[in-house]
Amino acid sequence: MTINYIIGTATTSTYFLETQQMLYSVNKLLPEGFKVILCDNGLEERQRNILKNNFGFCNLEIFERSLSAYERKNYLFKNIVLRKCLEIANENTIYIWLDAKTMLKYNEKLILDMLEIQPIYGHIVFPEPEYLWTDKRTMDLLQLNEEDRQTFQIQASAMLFDLRKEETLEFVDKYLQLCETEEVIAPIGSSKGFTPPTHRQDQSVFSCCMKKMGYYTNNNKMWAIMHNTIHK
Repeated sequence: MTINYIIGTATTSTYFLETQQMLYSVNKLLPEGFKVILCDNGLEERQRNILKNNFGFCNLEIFERSLSAYERKNYLFKNIVLRKCLEIANENTIYIWLDAKTMLKYNEKLILDMLEIQPIYGHIVFPEPEYLWTDKRTMDLLQLNEEDRQTFQIQASAMLFDLRKEETLEFVDKYLQLCETEEVIAPIGSSKGFTPPTHRQDQSVFSCCMKKMGYYTNNNKMWAIMHNTIHK
């Protein structure tokens, strides 16, 4: 049975070049017929037309979303795209989220081999413990045990979901609910920082949910490459 690949992403005019690079990486590594759902968070009309006119190979669906400050700050556009995916997914769907500056590295065979091990992946783990990067109130609400608080945080710049599996659908449903619960994703007074202790909003929720399901690492699979800045 042919697998229905759906790629989710979001971009702005600032990351337009990186977005093109990401789309080309997917086209090189996945079979024909994949779909891309792109949340337009601030593209220029010229850039939007470039995508529409030159990226037909990826069955590109672009939708504009006027994000609130709260949605933008907490990366809730990722949830919006995931929900759009669920609306059109079938029993053979694999969903991949890629940040605009993230490139796919694995081909279909390597991805399917990964999914034989576990049905959900994040990007590589961040080499510092969860408790330094996730607000204690979030960990408490999710009842994350002390051992899991000491393990490295799982990054969400790239996420892989095997929607053919019931356990993945259950995970996604719970994850979306938690991300839409303010005291979980954005406890009062918390904010994203680049030095700990801090809180990483959707990534914190994703990492904790992965650990609750027993998916502690990505088994050291570097299946995507993040933070690919094109200097201009």
